[in-house]
Amino acid sequence: MEPQPQKSNRIRILALVILGLTIIGGSIFYSAWRSNQIIFIGVEKGSNSGLYRLDLFSGSLTLLASGHFSNPAWSPDGKRIAYVSSDGEHGSPPYHISVMDSDGGNIQQLTWGQTRHYSPTWSPNGEQIAFIGSRDYEGGSPLAIFLINIDSSGIKQLTPYAYYNYPSWSPDGSKIAFYTFAPDGIYTVDVETAEIHRLTDQWNDMFPVWSPDGEYIAFASTRDDPNDHFDIYIMRNDGTGIRRLTSDPAHDRQPSWSADGKRIVFESNRGPEDWIYHIYIMNADGSDQKRVTEKNGTSPAWRPR
Repeated sequence: MEPQPQKSNRIRILALVILGLTIIGGSIFYSAWRSNQIIFIGVEKGSNSGLYRLDLFSGSLTLLASGHFSNPAWSPDGKRIAYVSSDGEHGSPPYHISVMDSDGGNIQQLTWGQTRHYSPTWSPNGEQIAFIGSRDYEGGSPLAIFLINIDSSGIKQLTPYAYYNYPSWSPDGSKIAFYTFAPDGIYTVDVETAEIHRLTDQWNDMFPVWSPDGEYIAFASTRDDPNDHFDIYIMRNDGTGIRRLTSDPAHDRQPSWSADGKRIVFESNRGPEDWIYHIYIMNADGSDQKRVTEKNGTSPAWRPR
């Protein structure tokens, strides 16, 4: 007869299995909890703005920093946030790119000078940030896409000056999507060769952002609205298969994907006061649209992990 394991050994093995499942389950829960956080800009009194973090699980709202901020963007690991800060009075230029830890600490300014830098987007490896830079301080100045290392070194101009805006780095790191109105539409630029490829040709196709798997690009457009209201759309990464997700008589803009690619967050001015924006989420097919903030807010970004 084969010897049977002692009872104490069976208990020890069972305890180790339970402990392992608890650790794994806890890790999964923690990851899910973190990836259900959204940052956005909330407007304060006067022209001040605050950078907020919203937890969709608990509904808790945390003010990370107060000041003249815009365009927040999570790092790929969810540990840092890039954003635009203003040195001017009442939020006027110059504008610079800065980064902070996800709890609002350890602020580091990356760009300097009497100019306009905005719309940061992280490289997938977290080592660089692409952003929009103007030729000079004045409004209406031509814009170009620049790259900078996260330690503020190695700044590089990727595109010629034109009128580019809202870059979004592809998950595989090879391309950056952006929009321009000269000529109109959404484009991609190859990070290595700087070759530019056109995806759409509508003058109000804006705010492109890649899905986590890189297969789709969400964007906002007025292309189907006779009153020039923005709606959220998605398309394949080659510009085909354009599909409208929202059709509310309001401005739905600035989409951002959830980490699993199943939901999209966006800003909208739905409501009686059309100058007030709030944050909404929906499924990636456009269903189950709902508002998630009481506070007015713009420029939402979903935590990637």
